[in-house]
Amino acid sequence: MTLSKDEKKAMLSVGRRRYAQLHGKKARGRFLDEFCAVTGLGRKHTIATLNAPHDTRRARRRGAPKKHSMDAVRLLVKAWKIAGKPCGKLLHPILPDYLAGLRRHEAVDEKAAAAVLAMSASTLDRRLRHAKPGAGRGRRREDSLAEHRRAVGLKLDVWPVDAKQVPGWLELDTVAHCGGSMAGDFFWTTTVCDVATQWTEMRPAWNRGAHAICGALRLALASLPFDVLGVNTDNGPEFLNAHLARELPALCPGAARSRSRPYVKNDNPHVEQKNGHAVRGLLGYGRLGRAEVSGTLLELLEAESLFRNLYRATFKLEGKHREACRWVKRFEKTPISVRFLLDATGSRVAPDTVAFCWR
Repeated sequence: MTLSKDEKKAMLSVGRRRYAQLHGKKARGRFLDEFCAVTGLGRKHTIATLNAPHDTRRARRRGAPKKHSMDAVRLLVKAWKIAGKPCGKLLHPILPDYLAGLRRHEAVDEKAAAAVLAMSASTLDRRLRHAKPGAGRGRRREDSLAEHRRAVGLKLDVWPVDAKQVPGWLELDTVAHCGGSMAGDFFWTTTVCDVATQWTEMRPAWNRGAHAICGALRLALASLPFDVLGVNTDNGPEFLNAHLARELPALCPGAARSRSRPYVKNDNPHVEQKNGHAVRGLLGYGRLGRAEVSGTLLELLEAESLFRNLYRATFKLEGKHREACRWVKRFEKTPISVRFLLDATGSRVAPDTVAFCWR
């Protein structure tokens, strides 16, 4: 029999009085055995509960007691303001010098100074939390990125099981040509990769603004020889924004939209591979920070995309079978030799009868 919470509370109230009237270890032990068997409570918890006073409990602060006085906190705030209000990690190594400077100009409580010097960087941040701007305002208002993230479903929930066999399910990503520094303006490469055929289109974008990204996607999607069925992106702000949410239905009508799980690159594996193999292999890791080369860069990426889709082998696994003690694998040659086109009835076309046709 399982007792309810109210029944256990009533039994503890009665048992506390009976337990206080018992004398001797054996008598209390027998009572505890019966009480624990009926209520199902642990023995140590029952002993602590029965020994506690019923109506004289004091509400105490949870956690470790505070070790620093208000004098130490006020001295810390003064030194922090003189130092230029840095964070705890930057303030910790220079705090002795600023306290020494304060001693030359005014009297300093040495006990409070010793307590301040004993604080760690994390403790400094906690003690300065009330003095920083915005203290007491509560949580920050949620930004628009979280709102757009909730509006786009995850790839695991949106994409069908046969997405890897049907052309039109795309993965999108961007590559920064910053040369190791994100400061200033530079080019980004917008990469579009079809999962089934490995058809890849690369287009440049000057910065990650909505106009540039939408323009690069418009050029890339117009070059695809099949209809777009779905688009998957990462959680970057260049994709999760109101501009792309408004433009994407016009660029690929009827296409499903999805996003990867945060910090899980394996949800966008095909385009991540193209970022390193195709984009970095062609343009390297240097900085492209001159806007006047946009025309040349566009021609270069268009020519490279066409070359890869027509003549560069992708080694996408088509199938494998076992012969004796070894596996024999067959690979796709180029994206244009796609083997996953569907006929009007929705069934797969035989590989020997497939002829790739442009729209």
